[in-house]
Amino acid sequence: MRILSIRRLDGPAALARVDVELTEHVRLYSLLLKKNADGKVRIHSPHSCGKNVATFHPIIAQEITEAAIAALEATAYDHHR
Repeated sequence: MRILSIRRLDGPAALARVDVELTEHVRLYSLLLKKNADGKVRIHSPHSCGKNVATFHPIIAQEITEAAIAALEATAYDHHR
């Protein structure tokens, strides 16, 4: 798995939009990295017609979330150089 792109957002809960390559055959675009009401950060799929486009098992959701947080922190570091 690798992060293809991450775009920081300015909302209070929405942290970034993320494009991820799960395998060489599966890519997901515009996932939302969001801080939930309980304060935990988690990845969410985009919506279409008011429904989730995808759902994630907690293990893969955690892996994507951790990779996205690392990418977001790396981009913050790059902008401060």
